[in-house]
Amino acid sequence: MSSFEIPGFEDFIKRAEAVVDNWDEKKLELMQKLGGVSLEEISPLIPVDTSRLVSSFQIGTVTPNYAEVGTNVDYALYVNDGHVQHRRFLPLSYLSAKGRRLYMKNVKGNRESKGIMLKERYIPGTFFLEKGMKQAEPRMKKALESWMEDIAREIEGAG
Repeated sequence: MSSFEIPGFEDFIKRAEAVVDNWDEKKLELMQKLGGVSLEEISPLIPVDTSRLVSSFQIGTVTPNYAEVGTNVDYALYVNDGHVQHRRFLPLSYLSAKGRRLYMKNVKGNRESKGIMLKERYIPGTFFLEKGMKQAEPRMKKALESWMEDIAREIEGAG
């Protein structure tokens, strides 16, 4: 999880929520914008094999207090954090679009007799979530500061 701090933000929120019209709607718009920024920065960092993982990332639940960006693909955490690949036979039908036929072996007694034998090894994580959120931080801070300025102008009567 990524976090950053804007000095005076909590105090600003306490004072503004009492005087700004449609406060929850304005906070909801801000959270949608911040979720969009996160998604834009994370998506290019996701490793692409079949594009399933990249296309599954989306903005989920958005409330006036938080925005959720994620996926329901079960292997996303393995790609992000790393994992142990156990020794096993991988049939040809499970190979990705970039799979090569160079190392294919026939295995007797197996219906899907062509495939590759995977060796046991550690697959390091790519940490695309952490890297994406770190890249998103400056844009998110700027969007948040701009939103605070708009709210301040509204409080002063200019908006």
